[in-house]
Amino acid sequence: MRKKNRAFTTAHPTVSLPPPFYIYETYGLDYHNYYYGGQKTAEWIATKIREFSTTTTPKILDWGCGSGRVLRHLPTAYPSGNVFGADYNANYVAWCQQHLTNCEVVKNDLVPPIRFEDSFFDAVYSISIFTHLSETNHEGWMGELSRLTKSSGVVIISTHGKSFLSKLSTEEQQRYLNGQLVVHSYKVEGNRLYAAYQPPKYFQKLAVKHHFQVLEHLENPSIKGRPQQDIWILRKI
Repeated sequence: MRKKNRAFTTAHPTVSLPPPFYIYETYGLDYHNYYYGGQKTAEWIATKIREFSTTTTPKILDWGCGSGRVLRHLPTAYPSGNVFGADYNANYVAWCQQHLTNCEVVKNDLVPPIRFEDSFFDAVYSISIFTHLSETNHEGWMGELSRLTKSSGVVIISTHGKSFLSKLSTEEQQRYLNGQLVVHSYKVEGNRLYAAYQPPKYFQKLAVKHHFQVLEHLENPSIKGRPQQDIWILRKI
């Protein structure tokens, strides 16, 4: 990996990369996959926002932006948008504020709120954030995203779906299949090893409770034995 990463930095001398530990904590220590994977995800998100948004110049929030893997590419993928990021990790936020000059990044706490006014955003996306939250914060943050999103706005969220069942014990699998949230609280909440698994029944009910309509639920199967997260595309009612 070191040789591959050195080759990336040599080939991309103008690309600012976060410290290696930041990349490892949020994605995995592969510079090429961090950069180009983030670009691909940003392009996909931009496509979905265009498909479902009611405005051509949206305000877009990356909630849980980490060290900017996706956020850094979104202004290019959606040049008519006004892009913001938010994260609870002060180090990630400081790095993004210093190096990503084409968007505004703010710090939030592990619990809501974020310092934006009601109905501020036309679109919000959150990649692998609910997957590391307690049930209390599922409720709190879904309510906060509802507060932040304009009527008819679009929210894109990733969750741990059926392809992650192998990560659960037999008893946990049964709870999951019964529509109950399963949480592995091995580490402090928010840490990548603190994992939550969201059955579709549970997550759809949570979304509807907080005034969202489900537009799409993409159940992604494992790829080469590696579980892939589900994607939910919601509209604020």
